[in-house]
This record gives sequence, C-alpha cells and structure tokens, in this order.
Amino acid sequence: MNPAVATMLLALAVAPAIAYLVYRLARGLGFLDPPVDEQHEHRRAIIVALYALLVFLPVLLQGFEKRWPLAWVLFGIASGAALVVFAAVGIRAAIALWKLRHPDIPEPRSETEDL
Repeated sequence: MNPAVATMLLALAVAPAIAYLVYRLARGLGFLDPPVDEQHEHRRAIIVALYALLVFLPVLLQGFEKRWPLAWVLFGIASGAALVVFAAVGIRAAIALWKLRHPDIPEPRSETEDL
C-alpha cells in the first residue's frame, strides 16, 4: 500500500471523530443554540468569517505558490471567491456590531445656540 492510499484511509477513519469533536465544541460554546440577542448573532458571524479566513487563505496562498495545475484553477477561483464572501460577511457583521454597541447619541444643545 502506497503512502497516499494509507493517508486517505487514515483520513476516512479519523474524519467522523473530528466531526464529532467539532460538534461537541460548537454545542459547548453555544453556537448551536439560538442567538440570545442581536450582538450574539453578529459575534457568531465574525467568528465564522475568521474561521473561513484561517481555512481558505492558506489554501489559496499555497495554491498560487505551487502554481495551480490547470485542473485546480477552478478550485483556486472558488477558494478565492469564498474568501471574499466570508470577508464581506465578517466586515458587515463587525460594522453592525459596532453600530449596535456605539449608538449615535445626539450632543446636548447649549443655551447659547438658541440666542
């Protein structure tokens, strides 16, 4: 058995255990519960965007460093598009969370302005 086949079989055997651990972690951290408020929802979106950055950016950089084979160019394009989409979602959630935490408070009018 060559090393590539052994690695694939190991990955197939370990994948369910890793998926279960990720599920338990997500349930323990409260990601599977409904959002408590709007801030909680925006925080989740930011964390998902950061996770996507950690997943897609190394794939994209490694692919361009190794000069994507022609068959993998579409995978590189899809990876870059996913990176852009998740970055946009994360930025939008961060801005919404900022606005939610820092509402516009009108400045009090002074009495000298009325004169």
